Amino acid sequence: MHRAAPLLLASLLTLGLGGAVRAVEFPPVTDAERALTAVPGEPNAPAVVLFKKSEFLMMGYGTQGQISSSFLVEVRTKILTEEGKNLGEVSIAHSDFVRLQGFQGRTVLPDGRVLPLPDDAKFERKVSTRQKRSVTSVAFPGVTVGAILDYRYELRFDSMYFLEPWYFSDELPVLHSEVTFKIPAEVRAKAWSSDPYKVGLHTESRQTTLGTEVRVWADNLPSVPDEPYGVPFVDLATQMMLLPTVYQTAYEHTELMASWESVCRLFDELYQKARRKEGDAAKQARGLAATGGAQQKAEAVFRFVRDTIETEDGEGIWGGEGSSVGKTLADRRGTTPDKALLLQTMLDAVGVSSRLVWAAGRSQGQIDPQLANPAWFDRVLVAAEIDGRRVFLDPSDRSLAFGQLQYDYEGTPAVLVDKKKPETVVLPETPFDQNARRAVVDLTLDAEGSLVGTGELVLTGHHAWERIDWQDDDAKTLEAWKEWLDDRYKGFVVSDVKFDERPDERRVQLTWKLAQREEDVLGDETSLVPSRPLGPVSQPFVQAAELRRSPVVFDYPDRDEVELRLQWPEGWRVDTAPTLIKQEREQGAFVLEVEEKTAERTLVVRRRFELHARRIARTQDFEAVRSLFAAVEKSDAQTLALVRR
Repeated sequence: MHRAAPLLLASLLTLGLGGAVRAVEFPPVTDAERALTAVPGEPNAPAVVLFKKSEFLMMGYGTQGQISSSFLVEVRTKILTEEGKNLGEVSIAHSDFVRLQGFQGRTVLPDGRVLPLPDDAKFERKVSTRQKRSVTSVAFPGVTVGAILDYRYELRFDSMYFLEPWYFSDELPVLHSEVTFKIPAEVRAKAWSSDPYKVGLHTESRQTTLGTEVRVWADNLPSVPDEPYGVPFVDLATQMMLLPTVYQTAYEHTELMASWESVCRLFDELYQKARRKEGDAAKQARGLAATGGAQQKAEAVFRFVRDTIETEDGEGIWGGEGSSVGKTLADRRGTTPDKALLLQTMLDAVGVSSRLVWAAGRSQGQIDPQLANPAWFDRVLVAAEIDGRRVFLDPSDRSLAFGQLQYDYEGTPAVLVDKKKPETVVLPETPFDQNARRAVVDLTLDAEGSLVGTGELVLTGHHAWERIDWQDDDAKTLEAWKEWLDDRYKGFVVSDVKFDERPDERRVQLTWKLAQREEDVLGDETSLVPSRPLGPVSQPFVQAAELRRSPVVFDYPDRDEVELRLQWPEGWRVDTAPTLIKQEREQGAFVLEVEEKTAERTLVVRRRFELHARRIARTQDFEAVRSLFAAVEKSDAQTLALVRR
C-alpha cells in the first residue's frame, strides 16, 4: 500500500472481528514458471511478480448484519538474478484497526524442494505507538536465483470502507495481476482507475443473490521506475478503486462517497461535535487579539496555536474519537485536524472568517479531485479570509510562517470543506526566487600564501523552512551547521559559526570564519573552488530523454547564488579563473561572471543557478534542464588559482 490511507470512518462504524485464516494450499508451480529466466522487454529485471491476486469482501459479503470487511492477498514472485536475492523480504503495514491475519509463505527452490517459513521469519515493529501502527517483515528462507516465493495474508478492518486502490503494478515487472470486488446488494459503488502506461484493464462482472462481483485484471505490466527526481510510485502504477457511494435498503438511503457534498456532510457532523466542546478557546482568542486589524488578529491566534499546542502524530482528516476543541486546548496537544479546528474556532472568535481545507502531500502521489475520496488527504489546513484575500494557514509546524505551506502541499489540489458548497482549489506555490540560498564569501590571501576570511549564507522560503528547528536544540543545530561547513571547506578551519532562525520572516542566516590549515598552505600558489559552499553540483540526469520513463519533480523551484570576493597582496597574480557562462532558459538559468580588477588586486566571482519550475514533463523541457545541469557541473569543476609572480 503506497498511499497511507487511514480507512477514515472507523470511528463511525466499529465492530469487533476475530478468528484465524484457514490454511490453504498454494497453487502448484507451473512448468512455464519454472522455466522463466528473464522478462521480455526488461531483461535486467532482478525478479518478477508471476502473479498477484486479491479479493475484497465488503461488509463480509454474505454475512448477515456484518459491517466489517476483509482483503485477501496472494502473491508469487520469482528471483531471476543475484541482485534479486536481496528481495527475499516482504513488509506489510497494519494497525489495531487494519489487522494482519493468517500470513502464510514458503520458498520453492529450483530443484522443487519447498522450504516453509521458520518460526523466527516474521518480525513486527511499531512505527507509531499512539496510532498503534506496525509493520510486519517476513524473511524467506533459502532465497537463491531461480527460487519462487509464495505468500498470502488477510487484512481485516472494522468498516465497510476500503478507500485505497488495488495496485496492479509493482516495482518489479508483473506478469498477471487481478482483484475481485464483492459488493453487497445494499451498496452502490463507483469505479475509478488509472493506467498511465496504457497496459489495459480487463473487467467482468456478475450479479448474484448477495450483490455484485467485479473482477478486474491486467497482464504484462512493466516495472514502475525509480528515477532521480521521479514522481511517486502511485503516479505511475496501474490501479483501480471501488468507492461506495450509496447505502440503500428498504428502510434507509444514505449517501456516502457520492460527491464532495456528501463527504463533507459526513465529516461536518464530526467537526461540529468537536467545536461544541470548545472550552475557553473563544475567550483566549479575544484576549490574544484584542487590538489590531484582521491580519494582526489572525497572526496572533495562528502563532498561539502553532507554538503552544504540541503537534501529535496522526493520519487523515479526523482527529479521532473523543477529540474536541476544548480538549486540544486543555491538553496543549493535538493532531493536525485537532489544531486546525482550534485555529478555526479562535479565528471565528476574533471576527476572521475561515474554512477548513483538506490537503494531500505531493510525495504521496497525485490525487484526482474529481473522485470524492476523503482518504486522498493527510492534512487539514485553514483558509482565512483576510482583507479580501484568501490565506492558507498550517498551524501544525512551528517552523512555518503565517501563510506558508510545506512545499509538499504547494500546487496540489485541495478541498475547501463545506457541507452545502465545497470547493476544489489548487494550493498556491512560492515563486522560485523566494526559495533562495545566497552565500557571500570574503577571502584574503596574505603574503605567506594563506587564505583567511568570512562567510555568510542567507536562506529564504523553503530553504529556510528546511533549516528552522531542524535539530533538537540550539547546541545540536550549531554542531550540525559546523559539520555542514567542514564538509564543504576541506583544507580550512571553520570557526565562530553563528546562526539566526526567524520562522515568521522565512529566513535563516549563517555566518562563519575561515582560515586555511597550515599543512595546506603551499607558499607560492593556492587554489579554491568558487562555487562553495553551494557547489559543486553533479549531473543527476545521466539518462537521455528517450530513456526516461517518468516526469521530473523537484521538491520546489529555487535560486542559488554564490559571490566570492578575493583579494591578494603585491607579488601575486591570478593564474587561472573560471570562464564566463550564461545560459538563461524558460526552465532555468545558470550564469557565472568574473570581475577582476588587476590594479586593486581583487576578483569577484558571481554564480547564479535557478530552476523555474517544479515539474518537468515534456521531452524538450527535460533536455533543457539536463543541459543546464551539465553546464553547472562543468563550470563547478573549474578552480580559481593564484601564484606568485
